[in-house]
Amino acid sequence: MPDPTLAPRRKPDLYFLLAGAVSSLLFLSIFLSFAFLLPVQIAFGRKGARAGMAAAGVSAGTTAVVQAAHLALAGGGAPGEVGASWPLALAGSVVMPIAFLLALALINAPFARRWPSAYRVIGVTALCAALMAPLLASVERDPSITAYMEDEVGSLFKPLRSAAADSLDEGYEASALAAALDPKDMVATSFEVLRNSLAAFVFTALAGSWWIGNRLSGRDSPGRKGTAPLSELRLPYPFLWGFLLAWTGVLAASVLKASAFASAAAWNCALVTSIAYAAVGLGIVSHLLKTWNTPKGLKAILIVTAVVSLATPVGLAVVALLPLLGVTEIWIHYRKPKGVGA
Repeated sequence: MPDPTLAPRRKPDLYFLLAGAVSSLLFLSIFLSFAFLLPVQIAFGRKGARAGMAAAGVSAGTTAVVQAAHLALAGGGAPGEVGASWPLALAGSVVMPIAFLLALALINAPFARRWPSAYRVIGVTALCAALMAPLLASVERDPSITAYMEDEVGSLFKPLRSAAADSLDEGYEASALAAALDPKDMVATSFEVLRNSLAAFVFTALAGSWWIGNRLSGRDSPGRKGTAPLSELRLPYPFLWGFLLAWTGVLAASVLKASAFASAAAWNCALVTSIAYAAVGLGIVSHLLKTWNTPKGLKAILIVTAVVSLATPVGLAVVALLPLLGVTEIWIHYRKPKGVGA
């Protein structure tokens, strides 16, 4: 008979291994890599900081080993096969996922919970953008990398350029189309867009993964309890001043012909605050649909219509209006609480 004085041994909780393995598989799949932070965040929300940190470590370690081995084999298979793209491939396939996992762990760190979640995500986003900006600048200044990207873009659009040259007479239309498809201009424009939206990309990935992961972590989990549903999503009042100052900075940078660094900083701040208020705008829409007792079938139709319309000017206009809808809640109380103390 077992000794009753001995406490029963608890089975080891290996949930973090499953979460980390799924996260790594999602990133390595490429097609679903945008969701690779979700399993780790679910581990944070369901099991706590220790399990989340362990899941992040498993994901980072597995991803780094597999991607580094793949790059080594590709580089060793044929001299120059990876060539000038090696630093870019290394940054995208090894450094980037580890950086995002570390950022997610920092958002969930116990010492950071003294601050509201909105400030935690913004602070970590700013830190990540500040660390990634020099890497992006070094990649952009590297002639071998830009030449490699121009060759890739040129080969990608070569059939279109040839078809355009054959179908159009020499003239304004032909020269305009050739200029629009110029690989150097396309690569330069891509780098400019990336500079101006780097922080917005980081913020969307971190904030979206943190919120969705917590909401999916289970009905009674700490993560779900500590994360407001979309219909109740709000931002602290100081965010309004950040939104106004950021767009004022964009206007000033445009009028004063500011440097690329100043312009990029202004655009990144403006896009981050706009995305945050767009989420608030979605929350207002969700709340109003609930208030009006909209049938679930009609909600589904509206969601599908909204997603499909994103490819149209009307859909883009609606997306652009969402941040303004979120900002106007400062003055118009769309979700005014009811009942005692309202």
